[in-house]
Amino acid sequence: MHKLILLMILVWCTTAMAQDKLVLVSPHWEGIQREFDWAFQDYYRKRTKRTVTLQWLDVGGTMAILRYIRTNFSKSPEGIGIDIFWGGGVDPYLQLKREKLLQPVKLTSDLLKKFPKTVAGVPLYDPEGYWFGAALSGFGIIFNKAVLKTLNVNHPRTWEDLTAPQLFNWIAMPDPRRSGSAHMMCEIILQAYGWEKGWDVLAKIFANSKRVAPGSDEPVTDVANGEIAAAPNIDFYAWAKIAEAGEEMLGFVYPPKLTFINPDAIAILKGAPNQKVAQTFIEFVLSEEGQKLWLLPKGAIGGPKQFTLARMSILANLYEQLKGQSVIKVNPFRFKPGFRYDSQKGDRRIDVLNSLLGAFFIVPHRELKAYWQRAISSGRKVTFRPPVSEAEIMRLADRWSIDRKLAAEKESEWGRIAKNLYSK
Repeated sequence: MHKLILLMILVWCTTAMAQDKLVLVSPHWEGIQREFDWAFQDYYRKRTKRTVTLQWLDVGGTMAILRYIRTNFSKSPEGIGIDIFWGGGVDPYLQLKREKLLQPVKLTSDLLKKFPKTVAGVPLYDPEGYWFGAALSGFGIIFNKAVLKTLNVNHPRTWEDLTAPQLFNWIAMPDPRRSGSAHMMCEIILQAYGWEKGWDVLAKIFANSKRVAPGSDEPVTDVANGEIAAAPNIDFYAWAKIAEAGEEMLGFVYPPKLTFINPDAIAILKGAPNQKVAQTFIEFVLSEEGQKLWLLPKGAIGGPKQFTLARMSILANLYEQLKGQSVIKVNPFRFKPGFRYDSQKGDRRIDVLNSLLGAFFIVPHRELKAYWQRAISSGRKVTFRPPVSEAEIMRLADRWSIDRKLAAEKESEWGRIAKNLYSK
């Protein structure tokens, strides 16, 4: 107890006495925050001969952070006292750039020339410097080999494999309204299969789900514990759990030609109170020193101290340089996607799509499951058809955030359609 109190006093004193400060908002888990916090303090001290403290605001997941940023800028248009927004993919940053809530960063030519411009055809940074990919993420399926064997179901390879009736109540899907990675997986499925087919696949994945989890990490834990058989998920959660539980128990697959690699971005918010420190932090995150924290196991020289982060780096040269040491066994710069993801489309419709998914799959989840279970029991083939065309969704997208009356009316309408469908 005395040691804990002394540690708390030491942390408080270090924070209070630091010469500089950085305020960040991020959906990243504790391990990422702590490892980059510790490493940046050392980097900053060596580089500037000054001390710095990092304040991480706990706002929630990516979608909650977006709402928080917008709400606070509506009250304080010149700045909200936050320097850095970090994590949550790229689509939120495209939105914030369009809304003029980010400010550009000019990297040194030495740092920028180490960046490939794209990965698997996807841009790694904004050409005007409004955001930069800080890590890379792939989207796939984590599965429990023992549970699938008990169910006599083959290991999944595609998103559509998760719709099998034998997997009813053995899938878990995270909530796309709360998790940026969950939203991205829904968007990937809709774009990879096309709107009509993608909707049917998504509906059956949600219908097979035991529950809709609030975040993307919970389904991974459920798979590892054997409570569910498989879950769509972001790769680094899966790899970290596989490293912990063992490959004989768990597996992870990228659906061939049905997924893609996406940068996880970082940016400085408009009116950042500590701009110079924020610029230095971004330079650190993008440097080899910062990028090695993703790839190396905890305890390795140049790696994280306490948490293995297991994420893909944005620096192509590190994959060869750290060969045999890295916990990441795939090279995203050799990844060949089977479809071209349209980030502009995903960015435009993020809010309206979340409302549609919520109205049809999440709010009435119990009714959806019962409807699907009746179809399975009767042997009846069911195809879920989208209640609205993709063209109409894109038309609504441009009005969704500014016309809340329209949004509320549409959400109510979709809720009624879903209720009528599932009661049959």
